[in-house]
Amino acid sequence: MSEVEVSKKIALQKYSAIESRDIRDTIADVQARGYADSIANGNSFDSTNAFMERFEEYCLNPGFSMVLCTIDDEAVGQAFGWPLAAGTPWWTSLALAPGQPPFDEFTVEDGTRTFALSELMVDRQCHGQGLGGILFRALLAGRSEPRVTWRVDPANTNAYAIYRHWGAQRVGNLRPGQNGAPQFDVLVLENRWQ
Repeated sequence: MSEVEVSKKIALQKYSAIESRDIRDTIADVQARGYADSIANGNSFDSTNAFMERFEEYCLNPGFSMVLCTIDDEAVGQAFGWPLAAGTPWWTSLALAPGQPPFDEFTVEDGTRTFALSELMVDRQCHGQGLGGILFRALLAGRSEPRVTWRVDPANTNAYAIYRHWGAQRVGNLRPGQNGAPQFDVLVLENRWQ
C-alpha cells in the first residue's frame, strides 16, 4: 500500500452585511465548532445564540465586511469587522495601558482611522493550519485604515501568542457592555497588513 497525498482546496469568499445575513446558519455553525470548548463549559457569552444576537448588531455597522474560509466546500473559518465611526461604543470602558496617548486622542474615530476586527474564528479541527492568518490578511486586504484593533481573552494563550507574533501590541483592557462579556485585552496593529 502506498501513501497518497490528499490536496485540500482552500477558498475564501468576501461578504457584505446583507450577504452575511443570508448565510446565518453557516456562520452559526462555524462559531459553534470554533467555540465548542467554551460552549461545553457553559460560557453564556460564547453560546451560539448570544453570538448570533451580537452578529445581528454588528451587521448594522457601516462598512461591515466578512470573509468565510472553506476547505473542500466546507465552511471552517470566518472573520469579520468594520471601520469605527465617530461616536463608536467600541472604546467604552477602555483602560489604557501606561505609555499610551491620552484617552481622547487614542479613541477619536472618524470612519477612516481604525478597522475593528470583531471576530476571527476557525473550526477547532482545523487549528494549526494557518487559517487564522489567511482570514486575517484576506479581511484586511485593500483596507485603507492605518490601524486595526481587536479584543482577546487573555486566557486564550494560543490566540494571544499568534496575535503577538503578527506584531499586535496590547494597549489596554476593557469589558464590553454585552451581557456576560469577559474582561478583554485590547490589541492594536499599525498598518502591517498593507
